[in-house]
Amino acid sequence: MCVRNIILYTCAVFAFITPVFAAGTQSPFVVVPQKVNPVMQPKQPTDAIKECAHNTLCASAVGIGAAYLGVPRKLVTAAIAAIPQATRTGEEGHYSISLPAGYQYCRASIHTISVVPATGDRASVMSSSSNAKGVAIYTWTPRQGSGEGRSWIEADYKIYGVRNDLADQYRSQGKCHSFGKVLIACRGARGINHGQPSCGNARD
Repeated sequence: MCVRNIILYTCAVFAFITPVFAAGTQSPFVVVPQKVNPVMQPKQPTDAIKECAHNTLCASAVGIGAAYLGVPRKLVTAAIAAIPQATRTGEEGHYSISLPAGYQYCRASIHTISVVPATGDRASVMSSSSNAKGVAIYTWTPRQGSGEGRSWIEADYKIYGVRNDLADQYRSQGKCHSFGKVLIACRGARGINHGQPSCGNARD
């Protein structure tokens, strides 16, 4: 199931390691794909099931989740995801991608799409870190001078969660990582900007 507005897509994909579960049992893993944009706002969908069924992001997340976890595509289905929190004050943005209830952080991948300004001491900034419930993201997009246009950061995040009662098991096997560390800390789109590396791809 996905939530969507013009600039925000959220959906969760539940991946089943085995095809049969007891009634009411959650799948071992959940994948939450999220497009991050500094002007995004959370929004409750009018019909999240219908929107997800016809949304290419949810459709692609099913295949990506299956490949990542090494399970057949037919065992991966779309389900409800938490709506991310989003607050913005001036040039700074703070965002939270939360996993559904019953899950904690397992892994994450980040793909930077575009950064403007792309270079220099006032290039846009993005950083994120994992926590028990998901991922916290910070952005800084400077106000541009007259005639210089907008500034922004756009990136695709995929947050993998593991069921609470299975977390220790999958961490001991190396399939899940511990939370509480920096996932990315970058500025601009290329080179070194104000002493920070440029934004690109990151994988935990």
